[in-house]
Amino acid sequence: MKKIWVCGASGMLGSHFKRLLNKRQLSFVANDDKKIDITNLEAVLDFVRTEQITHIINCAAYTQVDKAETDLKQAYLVNACGPHHLGIAARHQNAHVIHFSTDYVFDGKENLPYTEEHACAPIGAYGLSKLAGEIKLLDEFDRSCVIRTSWLFGLPGKNFVETMLRLMNEKAQIKIVCDQMGRPTYAQDLAEVALQFLDKSGIYHFANSSETNWYEFAKEIYRQGKEFQLIQRDCQIEPIMTHEYPTQAKRPAYSTLNTQKIESVLRWKPRPWQEALKDYLTIYKNFQDRQQVS
Repeated sequence: MKKIWVCGASGMLGSHFKRLLNKRQLSFVANDDKKIDITNLEAVLDFVRTEQITHIINCAAYTQVDKAETDLKQAYLVNACGPHHLGIAARHQNAHVIHFSTDYVFDGKENLPYTEEHACAPIGAYGLSKLAGEIKLLDEFDRSCVIRTSWLFGLPGKNFVETMLRLMNEKAQIKIVCDQMGRPTYAQDLAEVALQFLDKSGIYHFANSSETNWYEFAKEIYRQGKEFQLIQRDCQIEPIMTHEYPTQAKRPAYSTLNTQKIESVLRWKPRPWQEALKDYLTIYKNFQDRQQVS
């Protein structure tokens, strides 16, 4: 019988897993009341052994891309040492691990979607810490599964969609970078796919279909946000280049993920991100309405 441990269950992706596992009536533990620190090896080993865990879904991550540049030690502890510890515990318990990584393990210098076989070359501390986590986990326990994803959005949690909705309600004009390309991913779709990989190993890429840039993504958020009456004012969205919006950490200019490998296993293609966004905004709207009533 499967017993799943969802690490980082209180975050955006972890919350989607909890809802999905409850819906499917699968046995899992989430530690919402008493978090297990995955940077503490002894705590991880003890928990996995005591709870007789068969599968670990690691949603815990340090995701502050800019802050990681000056907080590399903490980013490395969570994103590299954490997965390594889970791998050690899984090997001892003969369990399986699903770990999530990022498109930021690539340098963005390609002009075709990145496959799992492309050489990794992170250009920032966050990407370096995530790549280290992949390597440490797979070196420790090669039965683990790493799923790289990109531009993640979902409920609850801070993400680009939520930020855009807030800014579009606050400002008459916003400027969005138009020269960084990628594929948005709805956390719900990622969670549903990941549950089909509980017993698989290796590296896979998953994102919703259709390549875009942050500017076009923002325009679609505005269009749909207006339809859902989530945006109460007019807002002009202007495209700018990356050099016009300096950040502490460099971002890859092109980080589109090739998902053909995972598609061949699933025997279906991910739905377009625009469709996934509509589903997300439907849930977001219902959540906002309930908040107003209460």
